Amino acid sequence: MWKYSERWFLSLAAAGLLAGCYNLTLTQYAGDGGGQDAGASSGNDSGIGGATGAAGHTVPGGAGGSGTGGREAGREAGVPDAPATQPDVPIVGSGGGGGGIGGAGGSGGNGDAGMPDAPVAQPDVPLGGSGGGIGGAGGNIGTGGTGGAVGTGGITPTGGAGGTMTSGGTTVVGGNRASGGITVSGGSTAQGGTTAQGGTTASGGIAAGGGGTTSGAGGTTASAGGAAGAAGGTAGTVTTPAWGTPVTGGPTGTGLTATVTVNPNTTVGTIGPDFAGFSYDKTHITNGSLTDTNTNLIALYKLLGSPMMRLGGNDVEFCSWGGTGAAPTQPSGQPFTFTITTGMADQLCNFLAVTGTKIIYGVNFRKGDVTASAAEAAYVMSKCPSSIVGIEIGNEPDKFGTWSAQQTQYESFATAILAAPGAQLAGPGCTTGSAAAYSAPFAASESAKYGSKLTLLTQHYYVAGAGSSGATAASLQTTLSTFNTLCTVMNTAATSNQIPNGYRLGEINTFSGHGRQGVSDTLIAGLWAIDQLFVVAKNSGGGANFHGGETGMDGTVPFYYEPIKETNGVVVQVQPEYYGMLLFTQAGTGPMVSTTVNSSNANFTAYAIKANGFTSVVLNNRNDTSGVNATVDLGAAVSSASAIYLQGTPAGSLTAAAGNVTLAGAQVTTAGAWNRNPPYIQTTSGSTVSAYVPPASAVLVRVLQ
Repeated sequence: MWKYSERWFLSLAAAGLLAGCYNLTLTQYAGDGGGQDAGASSGNDSGIGGATGAAGHTVPGGAGGSGTGGREAGREAGVPDAPATQPDVPIVGSGGGGGGIGGAGGSGGNGDAGMPDAPVAQPDVPLGGSGGGIGGAGGNIGTGGTGGAVGTGGITPTGGAGGTMTSGGTTVVGGNRASGGITVSGGSTAQGGTTAQGGTTASGGIAAGGGGTTSGAGGTTASAGGAAGAAGGTAGTVTTPAWGTPVTGGPTGTGLTATVTVNPNTTVGTIGPDFAGFSYDKTHITNGSLTDTNTNLIALYKLLGSPMMRLGGNDVEFCSWGGTGAAPTQPSGQPFTFTITTGMADQLCNFLAVTGTKIIYGVNFRKGDVTASAAEAAYVMSKCPSSIVGIEIGNEPDKFGTWSAQQTQYESFATAILAAPGAQLAGPGCTTGSAAAYSAPFAASESAKYGSKLTLLTQHYYVAGAGSSGATAASLQTTLSTFNTLCTVMNTAATSNQIPNGYRLGEINTFSGHGRQGVSDTLIAGLWAIDQLFVVAKNSGGGANFHGGETGMDGTVPFYYEPIKETNGVVVQVQPEYYGMLLFTQAGTGPMVSTTVNSSNANFTAYAIKANGFTSVVLNNRNDTSGVNATVDLGAAVSSASAIYLQGTPAGSLTAAAGNVTLAGAQVTTAGAWNRNPPYIQTTSGSTVSAYVPPASAVLVRVLQ
């Protein structure tokens, strides 16, 4: 974000650096730069103890009868597709009949394998551990005591111990929905004997975010009552809604024609699970939002897979490491503190862990405090090292001078930071126009000095300033040639200097200075985002992080371009840009292959991914007046094709607001729920697929061959 604030203006004026800045004003910030059911616990069928011998006689006990088979019906894992026709009824087998005093107890019933529920409206997604348990022997009754003397009032001696219980059989994992499992007692006691406890109930798994899985078997019963079984599994993950069974219907119409040729044997890039990501100002760590209790934000992250995060922005240059300190106890709004504490870093690490997110973590550069920034980096590396992609030193340093002028100071920070075990560098995170002048020489010198410790090159990009004449919907209808050039420069710098993870757009969005209301927060921003992601991939980039925040971060100007709108640390709206990211992630991961487009519609683009088991073709029409009748040639026979649509209301409006935008006919709620409709069947013939792309829309076509 090239944003200048009054704070920077005064410091820069004093330093005599204003001559190298551009788009400077005092009033305008110009910047560029789920939960699931716990699994059932272990219950155990056990044998029944022996019966009492007749008074006054010592009688050898007879063998007990075998117990009936126990069965516990299977369950629907996670959130059920539809109510089952009948509830699960756990049926536990009884133990064997008891023998006489000293007789062996009957064997416990064997548990049947878990059975599925009655038919439901849609197929269940099996997310639990293995079904079924096996009832072990009910246990032998210990030797009974000697019978009492014969005669009236004879004394009946105390019977022997009730016997040792072996494994009573494990219970089917899952049990009834939300049931903790059923513990069956160890069986009746022979006279005078003691009852062997049937075992404690093992935890069936930790409840997780919507649709989570529970794995692992419940506990078994050991001798003498047995110990509790191991926990039934770990926290699960949110599962993105399935593609669904294609149906007839979908948009139709006339328009311009387009021929798209997919070249399946020509790979131009690779798309990974963290390709589409988020960027925030550093103060976002201070408001109690990035925590493992923010279930809405967690669900929205998980819906995209495992998006990468970048934490930095203009505010990183105002933030200082405060060391040991508490974290916010609840989400809050402005004003935001610039003091970063261990508690805040802990909260962030917890958020990263629960979402599976990795982060480019920014530290202060402009204050010149090497010790403080190195200490902060060391602390974060000690807390969640596997979540840290690299430490980014400062934000858009090209605003304050050339690389050669700042190299010595930068390297004093870098050397100190790399002293922390496992630490690596990401950077430099320059403004749009400085890829060749700053980022490229940075890559050459720092890779030579630090080798693979410089793990990732980062770069920023904005189409125009929010207050400029270029901040219009028309500016987002095409991808500027300057963006392709920027990506080419960054890719060359990464490959020629052997940067391990290549390059990434660490901060990107429509218009610097938090976007233009009525444009950056409408459908065109989502359609634009799709193209930017594919252009980065086509130029061998590793991904792009869309910047956002809330009012009070990075100055006082409201954010209009954020993918997820937050107020006082709480999610309040899913923005159109998020829908573009969601369509992109729904296309899958894998090699991006070359496509050739022939159309008179200059606002129409097409991309293809060879995903796992299918090919995804994305057709993006940023023309608001003409639809496109596209014929896509896959280069080999097609068996079937279906599609989902990103659209707004009214139809053909590029500036449809967030509340009027849908993907697959459904909106994404603030809680991360996306109850999408099934895809529409597309016409196929030989190696081709025909699809209609309405004005101001994008279509994701899934092709099976």
